[in-house]
Amino acid sequence: MTPRVSIAMPVRDAQASLDECMDSVLAQSETSFELLAVDDGSSDASRVMLEEHARGDARVRVLETTAGARGIVPALNLSLMAARAPLLARMDADDRMHAERLARQADALDADASLFGVTSRAAGFPSEEVRDGMRAYLEWHNSLLTPEEIARDRFIESPVLHPSVMLRTGIVRDRLEGWQDRGWPEDWDFFLRAFEQGLRIARLPESLFEWRLHPRQLTRTHERYSEHALLDARATFLARRLSTVAAVGRSLWILGAGPVGKSLIKALAAKGTLAHGLADVDPRKIGGVVRGAGHQWRVVEHALLRTMSPRPFAVSAVSGLAARERVRTELRAWGWKEGEDFLAAA
Repeated sequence: MTPRVSIAMPVRDAQASLDECMDSVLAQSETSFELLAVDDGSSDASRVMLEEHARGDARVRVLETTAGARGIVPALNLSLMAARAPLLARMDADDRMHAERLARQADALDADASLFGVTSRAAGFPSEEVRDGMRAYLEWHNSLLTPEEIARDRFIESPVLHPSVMLRTGIVRDRLEGWQDRGWPEDWDFFLRAFEQGLRIARLPESLFEWRLHPRQLTRTHERYSEHALLDARATFLARRLSTVAAVGRSLWILGAGPVGKSLIKALAAKGTLAHGLADVDPRKIGGVVRGAGHQWRVVEHALLRTMSPRPFAVSAVSGLAARERVRTELRAWGWKEGEDFLAAA
């Protein structure tokens, strides 16, 4: 019988957390699933543990990456090719899922054919590892519920926590051609490509996923998650999104002349997208000049943008949720529409 859900779960040296993770998977109220556990070159007891689980439960299938193709991208694509179900859920071997996760996400996808994916709110654990940066990320992540909100914020960071999502297998395989390794986070790249195609992802209001935080996780240690790599990804996809601005005769401005705005305007220029300048509220920055990537830009008072004709297009590049919301509130008060007249990229 074809399972309702395939679960793609790369595993590497996860023996300390694997049994806890597996217990949460095998306790799902939705029983029609297959767990595609991909041993990605483990040097600990992970493979033995997976095989023990497979002997005890036929829904567990153990796969293995080859020596010449290791890493999360090959592991995910291996599970994608092996998946038999129409729905594909992501899972990591150190996380936990609520017993209703698969059922609730699958039901939501069955109920709305317009959705490509469904995620949920998430909680971090253990509590001592949920520090300010991760707490802020989770608060932002959990605040985005509708497909429109999630797609709107895609240039800030990945608005979908990768191992918490369920997707339509055929679309992942045929339209997105799986996951790609482009030198930046494979999950953000995946979702940016999906949103670029107009694919819609919704978030359930329940917290159905627990994300384990620890000093060794890839988001803290791998060069793909460095500030440089994140900026490169943001600028690459943002440049494509902004390609229509100049075509219709609108000038492009970066809101925020701090480190974030300066880095972004230079990175966009390196991708061939030239902004006209930066705008800021800080009188110490107004009138200054920013140089880089063979160009220079002036910093103007932000209210000047309101008087320009034709109306310019603005990219908000200010750090932090509170500052970003202040910018949104003011631009909306001007009558500007997010997506049509401005967007947030930080």
